[in-house]
Amino acid sequence: MKRIYPLLSLLLLLFVFTSCKKNNVIKPGIDTGINLVLTAAEQQNAVADNAFTFSLFKTVAAETTNGSNLFMSPLSVSLAMGMTGNGASGQTLTDINTAMNLTGFNQDQVNSYYNKLITDLPKLDPNTTLKIANSIWYKQGFSVLPQFLQTDSSFYHAKMQALDFSDPSSLNTINTWVGNQTNGKITKIINEIGPDDVMYLINAIYFKSTWLNKFDPAKTQKMAFNLADNSQVQADFMHGTISVKTYAGNNATLLELPYSNSKFSMVIVMPAAGKTINDIIPSLDGAAWQSWMSNLLPASVDVLMPKFQFSYSVSLNNALTTLGMGSAFTKDADFSRISAGGNLKITAVNHKAYVAVDEDGTEAAAATSVTVTATAVMEHQITINHPFIFVIREMNTGLILFAGTVNNPLQNGL
Repeated sequence: MKRIYPLLSLLLLLFVFTSCKKNNVIKPGIDTGINLVLTAAEQQNAVADNAFTFSLFKTVAAETTNGSNLFMSPLSVSLAMGMTGNGASGQTLTDINTAMNLTGFNQDQVNSYYNKLITDLPKLDPNTTLKIANSIWYKQGFSVLPQFLQTDSSFYHAKMQALDFSDPSSLNTINTWVGNQTNGKITKIINEIGPDDVMYLINAIYFKSTWLNKFDPAKTQKMAFNLADNSQVQADFMHGTISVKTYAGNNATLLELPYSNSKFSMVIVMPAAGKTINDIIPSLDGAAWQSWMSNLLPASVDVLMPKFQFSYSVSLNNALTTLGMGSAFTKDADFSRISAGGNLKITAVNHKAYVAVDEDGTEAAAATSVTVTATAVMEHQITINHPFIFVIREMNTGLILFAGTVNNPLQNGL
């Protein structure tokens, strides 16, 4: 068995909405939830979202240390950037939409689509807990355009709050909110509040569900798991003969395990003999994924799979820059729809995620924070690149306390 943790983990939150009900008897009176219904236009948004998922995943995977686990929620990133995009204009907005694979959709379409997901996804299954929460925290005294706050409040149900960013308790306030929304699985998304930071736009997602066909803990046993470097570790493997959907292609075998009421599922992609996940990841895109999904067929399968639990964190600055929105991180960024004064840029997009898979089901959480910082207005530039004199003085009286010259800034006379 090849190492599959990174891809397996990501695919948990892709939310495959193909129903398995026709293969299961539904008892009268049992609440089996509702289906997510998208218009044709919203379905195109979902296709675009999946394309962004694979673009982001491939980019982050390429930056990840070989042999390391990877887990993230591209949906969380999409929602955080969706809120941020409502404050962008001109080339900055174009670049954000390019990176998010939303070219061709206007902001109203994007906002309405995400509003549909935020509203309806948590309602699909009574036995699945799915929480999606958004918030915007801004510096007290920073002038935020009312239309920006209204848009993100209406479409993203975002909590809005001004905080004294100079007060150390503000950092705890933001991180506590994230911890509460992720049931304590992610307790810190921001490490510090910088002196020029004026706004944090944050998304949090929490997911917990049970398998439609649970594994019997009594059948869990220690087995060898083969690592990419050909070494082995002993892991706890769950074992059960269960109803799933499968597909065996030239490069991989796919296994779809449904959660309660078949509203969500986990899809596992296991590389074929002689292949590795590094052979598969570069070719992953929306079209390839859809082809796989259309070829899944019901089957009763004897499944052996490892239990696992881990956390993951990553800065997405480089990945999003690679995907085309580099301008948003520079002084040329245009976020004039956040504040009329402009002079804002994104300095950090941080993402954290947690996942645990056992015999009963899956628990997962993710949070994404977008840090918006004020940029200095530079009228002109002075480069001190040759010997100079300097003094230290008391400003009120002009009294000079120290004076000196610098001929070699690397020289150390001590």
